Amino acid sequence: MKEKREKSFGKDCLLTIALLVLATLIAYAFFVMSQLTTNIAIVYVMFIVLIARYTSGYLWGSLASVVAVIAINYFFSEPIMELNFVRDGYPITFLGIFGISLITGTTTAHLKEHQRMLLESERENMRANLLRSISHDLRTPLTGIIGASQACLENPSMDREELEQMLKNISEDSNWLLTMVENLLSITRIGSGEAMVKTSLEPIEEILSESIQRVKKRYPTADIRLELPEAIFMVAVDAILLIQVVMNLLENSIKYADSTDPIFVTVSKKENWVLVSVRDYGRGVPSEQMKHLFDGTYICTDNRSDSKRGMGIGLSLCKTIIKAHGGEIGGRNHAKGAEFYFLLPMEDEEDESENTDIDY
Repeated sequence: MKEKREKSFGKDCLLTIALLVLATLIAYAFFVMSQLTTNIAIVYVMFIVLIARYTSGYLWGSLASVVAVIAINYFFSEPIMELNFVRDGYPITFLGIFGISLITGTTTAHLKEHQRMLLESERENMRANLLRSISHDLRTPLTGIIGASQACLENPSMDREELEQMLKNISEDSNWLLTMVENLLSITRIGSGEAMVKTSLEPIEEILSESIQRVKKRYPTADIRLELPEAIFMVAVDAILLIQVVMNLLENSIKYADSTDPIFVTVSKKENWVLVSVRDYGRGVPSEQMKHLFDGTYICTDNRSDSKRGMGIGLSLCKTIIKAHGGEIGGRNHAKGAEFYFLLPMEDEEDESENTDIDY
């Protein structure tokens, strides 16, 4: 922490010196052209605002105000290259300049601090919403596991078919809980910088194919169709993390679309980006909830037994991973369902061509 403060102090000091030197050079150019000190004062005030804006706290803006007053007196007021604060009118003039500079710098620093506090407050609200979503999502599988295990213990004479169903429910809830924990760990590590995104050049179709194959192991009856262009699109990504994104999007569509219609995964080129879309033909997302899809607060509710499981954490993780790759992610409803999509920077440009359907 001390090292970080020292580094910040040194950076602010160098920035202040550099901007004051630049202000002096620009002021000198104005002075040579017009011989007016009014323009010079304005130049210094502008640079004091910049110093207050891009340094920490109030110190540097206030210090720059003092230096600006001295510089104007020394370099640009008669007698040149002499400090003279006692000539008629000078004290009032310099006090005015100093007051304007100090107030401007302090106000700028105050506004910056206010903005920082607003951002911190927004971050806290998002964190609180995420914690509420986590508690909701984790409570549901735990309740199911406890209930099913107690039923097995309290009914030793339970027939085999019912016992197998109970064990199946325990297994499903355990897997869901494990996925939730892995998602939370991924969000925490990437968000804190502990997990570095190690990228390598990968063809996007291989990542999508691997993701679909993994999802099919968990949902054998799911109808997922991959539409690929003939051109090969290369992206610089962490393949494991991107597979997790695609799996999360597909699992959300399978669980919450409430439809047996096929889910289409398409790839296309949009300028210098690769656009991947997961489109289902189900009930869509309520319009009032659409803006909360990726902030960790969206909760899916319907009449099914697993409806209380929110998709918010999975989609929040997707956003974290895509943003870490320099991409964008979003969602929208279409006429017959919902669509989730993400954009990634494309490394090699290839010509677009017709799509080819591949069924899994």
